[in-house]
Amino acid sequence: MTPSSSPSVAGRSAFGTQQTMAGRWAWMLSMALLLPIGLPAGGARLESSKSRQRQPGDPLLAAQATGLRREPLVSAPQVLPLPIGQPLQGLVRWYDGQYLWLRVTSRQGRGWVRIG
Repeated sequence: MTPSSSPSVAGRSAFGTQQTMAGRWAWMLSMALLLPIGLPAGGARLESSKSRQRQPGDPLLAAQATGLRREPLVSAPQVLPLPIGQPLQGLVRWYDGQYLWLRVTSRQGRGWVRIG
């Protein structure tokens, strides 16, 4: 056999070269899929989620649908409905011996909300 008619190039056959190329592509593909997990964008964050504590100037949010009351009494009529997630600003706290009330300002107006 002459060197020009030999199917092998530098000791490798054409089949071995295809296997090597397939192996390289498989390795590159697996690295491209696995490496982004550890990047700072947060694919695999292992740290526990830290809850943010409310700061003094932050608005309160209504946790349930209720209504603003004219007075801090359970029997007082509701002046305005207060939807869930409505931002509130606390003005005054008052405890009537049974419940804790908060006088708040919302987009709709002012009133009392029972908070405890």
